[in-house]
Order: sequence, then structure tokens, then C-alpha cells
Amino acid sequence: MPRAEKVIWIFFAATSIQLTFLHPSVVLVSGERTNLFSGLLCFLTLAVTVIFGGRGAMRLKSPEFLVSAALVILGVISSFHSHPPLPAFYRVAVLLASGLGGFWCARILLNTPENQRRFLWFALFLLSGVVLLSLAGFLLSGKIEYFFNKSHTHPLSNVIFLLSFAPLTLLSLKSQRLKWLSLILLGLSYLVLCLSQRLSVIFIPAGLGLFGVLFGVLRWKHLVAAFLVITLIIGLSSRHILWFKLNKEYPHYRIENFFFSWSIAKQHPFLGIGLRTPRDRFLKDYQVKYPYSTNEQFAKDVATIVTADNQILTLMSGLGLPFTLIYCLAVLALLVKLIRQAWRPPPGLIFSPLALLFPLGLALVHWQLYDGLLFAQNSWFFHILLGLIPVTATAPKVRRAAVGNGLNPNYPTPAFSEPADK
Repeated sequence: MPRAEKVIWIFFAATSIQLTFLHPSVVLVSGERTNLFSGLLCFLTLAVTVIFGGRGAMRLKSPEFLVSAALVILGVISSFHSHPPLPAFYRVAVLLASGLGGFWCARILLNTPENQRRFLWFALFLLSGVVLLSLAGFLLSGKIEYFFNKSHTHPLSNVIFLLSFAPLTLLSLKSQRLKWLSLILLGLSYLVLCLSQRLSVIFIPAGLGLFGVLFGVLRWKHLVAAFLVITLIIGLSSRHILWFKLNKEYPHYRIENFFFSWSIAKQHPFLGIGLRTPRDRFLKDYQVKYPYSTNEQFAKDVATIVTADNQILTLMSGLGLPFTLIYCLAVLALLVKLIRQAWRPPPGLIFSPLALLFPLGLALVHWQLYDGLLFAQNSWFFHILLGLIPVTATAPKVRRAAVGNGLNPNYPTPAFSEPADK
């Protein structure tokens, strides 16, 4: 492994470990709730990856770079347009650093079969650590997030969703021992989700599995086997699940925010009002639409919960319609490519398209119930998976030579790879 590649791996691994376990954690600005330390690590890793990636690692005319540049420009302008601007800038900076850092690290570093295999085993290590610490925390305190530096169960559950690509990848291998290892890890991961007390993370995997069968990318026998295991785990952990949330009144805040966020976006369509900016002032002439809520109750919730608890609505009202449309269209374009490959998987890939598509789908559905991108750990791993989506019809061959200390031997394809055979 070239020296430059080793340097990138050190930063990439250290950042991924910190984001997974949220240790160590350093307060950089007193009183600021934004996770600036993790955001700083993401930014440093992105900078190191681009600098040591060599010439051509990031092509300035590529659609990925143009979208990245547009999001940075719109995000920064929006933050300085907000009141107050500095907290909004902190939040946008962490959002951009974690998202772009994860995506470009995948595009530049994880661009060869060797590095993808390393990342596969590294991700298995991270997921195993998360599951074991979550179970240990539940046994000690009754809370799965006990060892994760005051984290909430939503971002922790989302990390489990995203890292599940690793055991899902093992299922496609011929080794029976590795398949059993992946099944055990997936089963324990689902047990942790049930112990989180969140109904959403319990039912989202089953729902997406059924969706995959209906669209022909998953077999019925696999879904039935998974449902049997899921039913067993739910039965064993049933007394820890908050079933009372299954009523018409409980989701009133999230449903009402579809109307409320749109009313804010119409008043500030281009740059939004800033991420996590208080929205109380927009309640003056607003009347609730959801029949199972009241103006008084919704006003109380808005004062307590500073976001829409829905990723798209939060981006729309916080950063404006142009930022939201560009980002959503870019993600959609990558997902469409991945869905096509899931129907007809290209040969020779380390990560099957379905093993990437399922965790990405889990995260996206989950983000309709909370603002996942505002948590650096969720944004980092989500965009790593987006960056792993194959850009060619076949897997690239490995170029083993490097020029000097750089990683890209100065040709137009991405770093660490050469054009696939036609």
C-alpha cells in the first residue's frame, strides 16, 4: 500500500470510529449543541483524501463535483442569511463536511477491490462493536445508547441500518461460516432495534423487504425466513416496545409539519430560515390542519422541537428549495442507477447493489421520521454508501502502481482504478 494511501486510511478509519462510537468527544464551542468535533474530523479527512489522492482524484467538471460545489455555495449563503448566522453556519458546515467527506472518501479511497474488502471487514468490526455495546448498555441501564455519549436512539438505530450493508454482503459469499456469522449479526442488530423502543425502526426493515419482493429484487423464500426471525425477536422483546404509539394522536407533530414547513418555505423559498432556527414567529397566523391536534399543543411542540422531524421538510424550510431540489435529485439519480443494477447485477462487484440499496432505503424511510442528516454519523455513512454505487457496468481492475506519493497515476478515471474491460 502506498504511503499516501496509508495516510488517508488512518484519517478515514479514525473518523469512522469516532463517528460510530462518539468517543472521544471534545466541546469546541461552549454552549453549542452542534457536533463540531465530529464535523471537524470529517472535514480534515476530506481534505487529506483530496490532497493525497493525487491529480485527478476529484474531477472539476464531473457532475458529482458540480453538485458538491452548488450545495456548498447554497449552504454557506443560506447560513449567513439566517438569524443568528453563526449557529446556522456551524450546522451547515457539519452537514456539508460529513456528507461530502463520506461521499468523496468512497469515490477516491474505496475505489479498488482491495480497499473495498478492507472497508467490508472494517464495517463488520464497527457494527459488531455497536451491537455489543448497545446490548451491554441495555443490560446495565435499560438504554441501548448508554455507552454512546448521550446519543439518542434514532441516530444510533440509523447507524445500525447503514452498517448492515456489511453482513448483507457476506450473505452473497459461498462460505457457509460467513453466512451464519452475517445472519447472527443481523439478528442481534434487529434485537437492538427492538430494544430501542422505536416502532419505526422495528417495522421499516419488514416493510422494505416486502417492497423488494414486489419489485422482484428479493425472493419470497428469503422474505418469509426473515419474517419468521423478526416475529420471534419481536415476541421476545415485546414488553420493551412502546405499542401505545400506534394511535392517531401520536404522530400529530410530524403530520402537521408537512403543512407548517411548506408555509415557511413559501415565505423563504430560496435560502430558507437556517437549520434548527426557532420557528415560533411563523405560528402567529398559522392554523393547524391535522384534526387530532390543536394550535396550543402544536405551538408547545414547535417551541420544544426545533426541526420538522422529517429530513426533506427540514432541508426545505431550513436551506431553501434550490438546495433541497439539487440534493434530492442527485441522490435520486444515484439510487435509480443502483436500482437498475440490482435487477441486473454487474459481475465482479465486492458489494452487490442490493446490499447497498437495502440500507440506503432503510435510512431514507427512517429520515421521514427524524432529521438524520443533521447527525454527522448518519450523514457520513449514508454518503459513503452513495459513493460506493458502481459508476461503470463492471468492477474496475486494480492498478497496483502509483506515481510518487500520490494515489492516482494521472489518468482520467477515478483514483486507484483503471478502465474496466469492454
